[in-house]
Amino acid sequence: MKRLFWGLSLIALFGIGCSTAYAQSDSNFDQELQAFQKSNGAGGANPSPSAPAASAASSAPAAADNPLGPAGNLPLAKPAPATAKALGMNVPVETPEQLAVEAAAQKKKMQQETFDTAVHQLLPMTPDEIRELLDIFKKSRQAAETPIADPVPKVVLKTVSLAPDQMPLVIHTSPDRVTTLSILDSSGAPWPIRDVSWAGKFDVTAPETGGSVVRITPQSAHTTGNVSIRLLGLTTPVTFTLETGLKEVDYRFDARIPKRGPLAKPELIANDGLKTAVGGDANLVQILDGTPPSGAAKLEVDGTDGRTEAWSLTNNIYLRTPLTLLSPGWSASVTSADGTNVYVLNDTPVVLLSDGGKMVRVHIAAAEDTP
Repeated sequence: MKRLFWGLSLIALFGIGCSTAYAQSDSNFDQELQAFQKSNGAGGANPSPSAPAASAASSAPAAADNPLGPAGNLPLAKPAPATAKALGMNVPVETPEQLAVEAAAQKKKMQQETFDTAVHQLLPMTPDEIRELLDIFKKSRQAAETPIADPVPKVVLKTVSLAPDQMPLVIHTSPDRVTTLSILDSSGAPWPIRDVSWAGKFDVTAPETGGSVVRITPQSAHTTGNVSIRLLGLTTPVTFTLETGLKEVDYRFDARIPKRGPLAKPELIANDGLKTAVGGDANLVQILDGTPPSGAAKLEVDGTDGRTEAWSLTNNIYLRTPLTLLSPGWSASVTSADGTNVYVLNDTPVVLLSDGGKMVRVHIAAAEDTP
């Protein structure tokens, strides 16, 4: 009966272990089975009736401590992972429409991320960085394109000497500036140019047929050259030296030939004893140029506008005016291209001028004599 009891107990324990343990519990079960067989006799011999009784008696206390007997020593199985269903949670099931909406949202998000990546690769800088870069580029370009120097512009009026022992006049040019050369006769009328030739790194524009204006532009910051001009009706060619610099530039250079040209203005008074020809008086040219000599004393002029001025020099009066002098007679005169005249008169307190056919009486007095 004891053997039957132990057999039934073994079968019950085996069934409980299989339903709760993993595969690793099989090895533990084999160990328990071997221990059970040893307790009932080794070598497969039939144990004596007293042996099972003794074994049962010795194991009775252990079985009394654990109601499962030897099966209580077997390892327990690990609990299965809890699921939402096992925990009794109510999990919503997404419909196909919801899945389609989520898929569309994911696609749109991926497209936006792709677009942002492409924009960053093409334009990695921010708008503020781009504006800062453009500002730096503007400053760098301005510094690179700013001229080395800004030359002082001048307007020059000089008389050309036709003597063979005289040096040619010097025309000052500058890069990125155009110098205009005008050829005038003693009456202030333009003198037509036949042809122009030059040497050096200059761009020279000859006048049209019958013209009297030559335009000169240097092609280098530091260069020299010259220009030769043949005038209509004048055998002697007129030459000029060209110099390029950065300090000053002749914007306009009026070259006056001390002779009457083909287009000379008719004389107001015929040559009946008056000295109307213009000589080489340097004071005339200086006053016409607006820079009277240092010894000239400025006189007070009353009866006309500020365009008429007078200076006293070497016991003569130098009258500078755009009007035409009627009286008294003058000993010398010079006229510029813009119609300004300079007359050399004997000391006189009153002169008569013609302003567009209207006679104007002008009073001249020393500055200290003015009330």
